[in-house]
Amino acid sequence: MRASLARVLDVALPQLCATCREPVDGAGLCPACWSQLCFIAPPYCERLGTPFPFDSGPGMLSMEAIADPPAYHRARAAVRYDDISSKLVHALKYGDRLDLAPTMGRWMANAGRELLADADAIVPVPLHWRRQWMRRFNQSALLAEIIAKARGRMVAHGALKRVKATPHQVGLGKSERAENVQGGFPGAR
Repeated sequence: MRASLARVLDVALPQLCATCREPVDGAGLCPACWSQLCFIAPPYCERLGTPFPFDSGPGMLSMEAIADPPAYHRARAAVRYDDISSKLVHALKYGDRLDLAPTMGRWMANAGRELLADADAIVPVPLHWRRQWMRRFNQSALLAEIIAKARGRMVAHGALKRVKATPHQVGLGKSERAENVQGGFPGAR
């Protein structure tokens, strides 16, 4: 009975690729979209995590990291932010595709393995209460839970508090983003 119901649901509501909406077997991406996803692996800039075309040895920094050092020590990303990955991010963040979070969280936990080895806790960036209410969930907190579980770390949900509702960051440059969140997190540096 259960198997028959599952078949009926598969026909009536087929699983669709998270990016192009083509039918797929199971959840996830179709082969065409999967093949376009570009995972970031070494060699990369030790500070920014941006990939290098060739390995120059350990500890190499990109020209961008040298010319304009960021406020943080190290960053990592699981995939290049391009057409496919941006659709995944937007589907999770704005399209209520919470089913994507476990996969994306595991990608992030794997990409950040070396950073997380030294971490005491993972601190998700909180949403302002109005944005949290509109969105119904905080994707940062959801991903932090998955990453923490994968790497055996705790999540410090209350370590940051957002007190100021800031405009969306989409379309802003580096300095505009920094200015936009100024005063949004008291005590944060």
